[in-house]
Amino acid sequence: MYKRSRYTLQRQQDGALYLQNTFTGRGGIYPAEALGLLKGRDGPPEVQARLIQEGHLVPQHADELARGQAQQLVGLNKSDVLHLILMPTEKCNFRCVYCYERFEHGVMTPPVRQAVRSLVAQQAPSLKALKISWFGGEPLIAHQVMVELSEFFTEVAAQHRLKYAAHATTNGSLLTPERAAQYAALGLRDYQITLDGPAHFHDQKRKLLGGGATFETIWRNLTALQAQTLDFRVQLRINLDKENLAIASGFVTTLGEQFGHDRRFQLHVHPVERWGGENDGALQVLDAPHSPIPALYAQGAACGLSPAIDPLFSPFGAVCYAALPFSFVVRADGRLNKCTVALDDERNQVGRLAPDGSLHLDQDRLRPWLVDNALTDTGCQSCALRPACQGAACPLDRMNTGERPCPDAKRDFKAYLPLLLAGRQEVSVTQ
Repeated sequence: MYKRSRYTLQRQQDGALYLQNTFTGRGGIYPAEALGLLKGRDGPPEVQARLIQEGHLVPQHADELARGQAQQLVGLNKSDVLHLILMPTEKCNFRCVYCYERFEHGVMTPPVRQAVRSLVAQQAPSLKALKISWFGGEPLIAHQVMVELSEFFTEVAAQHRLKYAAHATTNGSLLTPERAAQYAALGLRDYQITLDGPAHFHDQKRKLLGGGATFETIWRNLTALQAQTLDFRVQLRINLDKENLAIASGFVTTLGEQFGHDRRFQLHVHPVERWGGENDGALQVLDAPHSPIPALYAQGAACGLSPAIDPLFSPFGAVCYAALPFSFVVRADGRLNKCTVALDDERNQVGRLAPDGSLHLDQDRLRPWLVDNALTDTGCQSCALRPACQGAACPLDRMNTGERPCPDAKRDFKAYLPLLLAGRQEVSVTQ
């Protein structure tokens, strides 16, 4: 006997049933007959078999709450993964209107770079995976630091047979074809690059230091990257507020016309928030209850530009990196943070990277970032998205408000499911 999984999300549309299980990370499009099976009635055996396979039906005796707890404990307490968010410089060649950074520190010093190498070398024998995220400032200003450390990371990963993944959050202005090829050879093939609209609008939001346009340079680098045969992924990010809301739809179409149907490019839309910058009071942030983002994703998908939403409905896919005990931000001066937003918040100063590569951590400051979340939050325990966010979508929000930080995906999941599952084959029913 089977019962419906507590972690299955559902939407009915046009006679089809869209199902996604956040515990298994699997889902698909089902015929209407699947609904009866989910309610405990008989149905086509081939449909039932797939429902069981993907985790939408579980044995009647299954304790899914216990399963969720075990999954959280294992996933959030790994000792064989190291994730470093490296700030090779905290300077930037842009001055974006919503930026919160102070640009006080320059290029990561040689002693700090050596400490990073020592940390990785010491931990490598016990690791299965090494994840590096390049952040700034604008990380590509410190190109030589990125190359130097990337060469070391790839060498260590090969020596210890580690799974190695690298990502860069960059404004794209310095990502020339030559650099992209060099980075790809060093394992860096994953980028997030922001364009806030067509040139006339983007250039108002994301100006050069000292003033000046930036759109054309970014666009030229993106199209040059597209022309290469490199294996890479770029999330094209739009920071959305009330000021660019009216032109966002047309700009998504423009992005789709250029980059649609190239699987290396994805669309990522994020609402502008008051992140702590000097212009926070002037920002025209969106009203939270009515999100236009799902509609923009749907439009992008219609243009062949896939939305960057897959992880949001899979185990740990919506967990913030700051909630992971094996993830640290390494500042250019060697300070250790957990969050890349509240950089100068005292609570975010959790330690320092010592010259020998050891982590000198302030446990009292570290602990609030790593609280039990869904292990103790009964609201999280009853939520179908629990495996995806584990109650840890944003530890900073929980620290600031004392409330659970639900991801936007929870509110909008019915709009997202058809987009998420569009490429998955519908199970057939034998007549």
